[in-house]
Amino acid sequence: MKTPLEIPPQKFEQELRAGAPLVVVDTREPDVFERWHVESGRAQLVNVPIGIFRGDAEAAAGRIPASRGVRVICNAGNNSLEVAQLLREHGIEALSVAGGMTAWGRVLVADEVSIGSPTRVVQLRREARGCLSYLLVSGGEALAVDPAPGIEPYVEEATARSARITRVFDTHVHADHISGARSLADATGARLHLSSGAIARGVGYAERIDAVEDGNRIPLGSAEIRVIALPGHTTDMVGLLVDGRALVGGDSLFADSVARPDLEAGDEGAADAAETLWQTLRERIAPLPDDVVLLPCHYPGGRLDGPLAPTLGEVRRAVPRLGLDREVFVRELLADMPPRPANYLDVIAVNMGADVPDAPSLEIGGNSCAASAAWASPQA
Repeated sequence: MKTPLEIPPQKFEQELRAGAPLVVVDTREPDVFERWHVESGRAQLVNVPIGIFRGDAEAAAGRIPASRGVRVICNAGNNSLEVAQLLREHGIEALSVAGGMTAWGRVLVADEVSIGSPTRVVQLRREARGCLSYLLVSGGEALAVDPAPGIEPYVEEATARSARITRVFDTHVHADHISGARSLADATGARLHLSSGAIARGVGYAERIDAVEDGNRIPLGSAEIRVIALPGHTTDMVGLLVDGRALVGGDSLFADSVARPDLEAGDEGAADAAETLWQTLRERIAPLPDDVVLLPCHYPGGRLDGPLAPTLGEVRRAVPRLGLDREVFVRELLADMPPRPANYLDVIAVNMGADVPDAPSLEIGGNSCAASAAWASPQA
């Protein structure tokens, strides 16, 4: 049971989104803080490592403006709880963010997306990490796509629309975040779908998977949902074409960039994977009309006022390099690779079925599954 010294991460995020007058004290070491920290909005963000508080709590407390509400955060919520207690002992009413950055990074924001068909689409955003997932609803049934580890919001959103989650779908074996697909399927009794390519990669729970192939139809009420193979980012990548009106693109095409090709393939296989991605974009996505809505599964992160759901026409204008020929596309894509996601090999192992202790702690920092947004510019 949470103590009065704590604030739930969801409520903390609501305060930040509302522009509450806060001071956010991050007690992690400066190098960790610089790599990933709270998007503070109008709050004042202060980095004071835990060691400073333990060495001289009074002096450390003197560095914290007391004219605002004080929220303390660390990685998992333990050090911040200690600091909140120390601050209270020095007259500052502070609250520790329960679960720390790990829990804050899992907060989901839900918005409905109109795609011009009867199928209801809910986009669930992990804005701290830039991860996007979806709930497709038709005829009292719901399909969850790329669910995050915290599964309760998916059940809540389905229930709010008088639907039951009957299918769970991962577009591929993720490298940047822990998948909630198996947990959600267990909790709801839903059928679990991945591509046959994921089985070929050697996932350790193949017996649980209802494998899908390019062109398969997935029953969901009156919706028409077709699987479309989208390899390049990974060999097992698939998306969903919904009523011919929207494309759940997985990690193939984003609102402002394209997928990186090196997380499964490594440096030695990145060029071949980039060629495969070019072929996917040219032969599978390019023929789709401009008014088809792209439902990407990542963006750079940060708070949004509503869903991120551009049309393919808007994406084509934002990413002119989609028109490059194969050789130039591959060369320029490989020339602009951002750092790989933190702990990505361990994250892949967990999503392949390995039992890794303390798996939630692997989710550090934002996602990095795309080429940099600058790549989209012809001058980049």
